[in-house]
This record gives sequence, structure tokens and C-alpha cells, in this order.
Amino acid sequence: MMKISRLLLFVFFLINFVSNGNGAELNWVAHWKGEEGREQLVTEVAREFRFIYPDIDLNIEFSKTLPNAGKNFKWKSAYQIVEIINSGDITADVIYLDAIVYSHVTELLGDPLWGEKHLVDVSDQPWFQQSHKDFILSSPYYREQTGGLLVGPYIEGFFTFLWQNQETARKIGIEIKDRRMTLDDFLSYAKRLAEYNQEHNTSIPFIKMCSWNRLDILFEYLFKSLCDDPYFAIEIKHHPQKERLFLQTLLAFEQLSTYQPVINSDYGNLKWDTWIREFLDGDGLFIVAGSYMYSHFLCIYPEKYENAIPVEPPIIKYSNGIVGDFIPTFAVMKKSPNKEAALNLLKLWSEPKIADRWVVYTKNPTGLRGNLQAPASEAGVDVYNRYILDMTRDYSHLPMRYYRAPTYIFGEKNPVTPNELRANLAQILLGNMTAQEYNDDVMKRFRNQ
Repeated sequence: MMKISRLLLFVFFLINFVSNGNGAELNWVAHWKGEEGREQLVTEVAREFRFIYPDIDLNIEFSKTLPNAGKNFKWKSAYQIVEIINSGDITADVIYLDAIVYSHVTELLGDPLWGEKHLVDVSDQPWFQQSHKDFILSSPYYREQTGGLLVGPYIEGFFTFLWQNQETARKIGIEIKDRRMTLDDFLSYAKRLAEYNQEHNTSIPFIKMCSWNRLDILFEYLFKSLCDDPYFAIEIKHHPQKERLFLQTLLAFEQLSTYQPVINSDYGNLKWDTWIREFLDGDGLFIVAGSYMYSHFLCIYPEKYENAIPVEPPIIKYSNGIVGDFIPTFAVMKKSPNKEAALNLLKLWSEPKIADRWVVYTKNPTGLRGNLQAPASEAGVDVYNRYILDMTRDYSHLPMRYYRAPTYIFGEKNPVTPNELRANLAQILLGNMTAQEYNDDVMKRFRNQ
């Protein structure tokens, strides 16, 4: 009887142990592998989660290392999500998901509303409401990117701009305006670099590029700066005036093409790591990218990351605000057997202290509310923090978007994909195509739809 009693007591203990959630397993697909402060923040959040919930076995796999056929980490994440949906096997409770991953899954499933069926909408969670800045909660833009849902914390924000190489600028004898640069200023820098290249028999490109081409960022800034109304500039709606401004922006690229080499001719085959190293070594005056590059510079070439500093892009007429975005990073599967634990992980990511660390570690903005008015002050205001603080101060009252494809010009019937725009802007800069030729081609396709 004693043995039976002890056995029953042990069984009762096990049942109680399991019923209290002890011994649960939580599988999380994380992001920012190999991105210095970003990966450090993932490590810190994981450590804190394990401390708060010691009975939950937290397993982490990064999107970059998912073992499927995806050609990059966003496609890898999309393939994993589709596999989970089709098989019903919840191999990840917390998935890596942003607007691009959502659109990839939409393409693979043929269902733009797949999120309603398979993702937890956290918009009504008290912690989500309390932790996010007002524009995230009030604007339909953020819901529309992920099928009408708010799926997780908008920890990641980024501004896009020009990165200037200080070493190159000093070498050719110019001082770049880091704020309120005009198109005339920009053209004068291109002219001076072209003269330097001719004098010294060098071929330093004005804009250093790789196959990861983001010329659409510069295009969007210039286009917006032609509009007297910043809301008109970003509205996804065709207007005849926007057609004229489309050509005018293309002509600005054509003006640049007179100062060769504007871009490096090998950009199509240049790998990401090599591109960063060559630029930081002084082969280029500018690159077009985002605030996220800070982490990449620091990771890939820590000895020279300080050669690159952020510079506000040129304007033609009006300073109409930032080109950038705020994006969700993680989401929870509806059928997760550990949904409560998964939501607790998202809740931890949304805490003000995490928002403050994000800004300090990554030199990027965030859609979360922090404890500090100026979080960057914790680590001292360096040139990277100062840029984020200045842009937030000067433009937070204006709408911020990064559309990639020019839907803001042609509306829903836009005939131009992001890759096409980038490729043809490069051809204009290389002098292989005129602004008028590309404009005529686009307008013909737009009218013949």
C-alpha cells in the first residue's frame, strides 16, 4: 500500500507539474543573426524570458539558418510558414514575419487573407495598446501590410538615406552637407568627384552599388521633394501632375549621368560583403541604404565602420519627410500549443526598456514607446544617434513611407515593379538610357492596361 500511495503521489505531482505549464516547449524563429547589437538584443531578450519563465524550454532558430530552399531569409521564413500551414505541424510557435514575408506567403498560398486563419491578431491585447506609438495604432497602413491584422510588436523601424564616406570626401576636398542638401549641392559633389577621377586617373563611383540595388530610395526622396503637399506625394493614387513629376525626377537622374562614373559598372555581380568592404575602404562617395546598415558595417568591417556617416538625401523643392518604415518582426501561430507563452515573448519584446535598448544598440527608430524621451542619450549622442534624433524631431509630424514600387505615382494600376525601377534608374545613371525613353515606355504600358 505504501508503494501504491507513493506512486499515486508521484503521478499526482506529474499531473500538477504539467497542468501548471511546467516543462512546456516554445519554438521561436528569431531574426538579426550576425547583426551585432541586434543579435545582442535577441540574446538578452531570450535570457530574460528564460529567467522569468524558468519552466519553459525556449528553443531559438534564426531565419537565416532555416533548412529549406528559400533563396534568402525572408523566403526561408515564408516557406516554413507555408509548410506549417499545409502540414498542421507547428514547428515554430513564434515565427519571423514582416510585410515582405507576409506577401511571399500570400504568393505561395494564393491567399492574401491567410493571416486571418493562421495568425493571432494582437491589436486588442492591453500590452500591445499600451506599448505602441499612436500612429501604429491609428493608421490603417500598418494593418494593410499584414492582411488587416496587427501581428506583433513594431520593434524595428528604419530611416533610409545616403551614407557618406568621410575618407573619400576629404580625399577629393569637399565637405558634404549632412542636412538640407539640395539637388544642386548633390550635382556639385558629383562634378567634383568626376574632376578628381580625371585628374588622378581613378574611377571612384559617386554612388557605390551592389546587386542589392536601392536606387528607388533616392528616387522616392527626389519625387516627394517636388510635391507641395507631402500627403499628395505618398497617396496611392494616380494624378496627371504625378506623371509630370515622374519625368522630372527621371531627368534629375539623367543630370547625374553626365558625371561618370556615377555608379560602379560591376554592381550587378558585386556581393554584399565585398560591397560594404570596398565602400568603407574609400571606393565610393555615397551609398543609398537605410539606418540598418550601421549593424552591417559594424559586423562586417568594424575597423572602418566610422568612415560611413548618415546624410540627409537631396531635395529639389520641399523637405517632405523621411522615406522609411516601421515593421513587425515576430508573430504567433493560432494553433500554437503554447500560445500563452508565445504571447508573453511578444509582450516582453514590447516593453519600454527593450525599445530603449533597440535605439541605443542599433541606431534605428522604433514603433514602441520607450522610457526615455531621447533613448540615445544613454550611450552618448554620436553622429548615428544624432541623425535619428534630428530626423525624428524634424519630420515626425509628416507621413513616412517606403513603397519601393512607384504605386504612389500610378496607383493600384502601377506597371512598374521595384526591380524594374531600380534596374532602369541604373541604366539612366550609366548613360545607357534617357529619362524620356524610360518615361515613354512606362506611360505606354500604363495607358494600355
